[in-house]
Amino acid sequence: MENNESNEKNVDKIQDEIKSLKKTLSEIQSECRHTKFTVKYIQELKIPKKICDKCDLDIGYASDQELKDSGFMG
Repeated sequence: MENNESNEKNVDKIQDEIKSLKKTLSEIQSECRHTKFTVKYIQELKIPKKICDKCDLDIGYASDQELKDSGFMG
């Protein structure tokens, strides 16, 4: 039984750490100017999107020209 309680405490600790890290990431991303990006194919969405090179934030859809420049369109 002690091991189960220990695992629960570890799970709670890990979840708290994840929450804290997500908050920190969100703060970093909100302060980033997103001056450089790469067009990447997002598998879950099945579309290419612009992803900030500095903070890894999805900053929107790529224009036709950006898609061509990145090799997604001929």
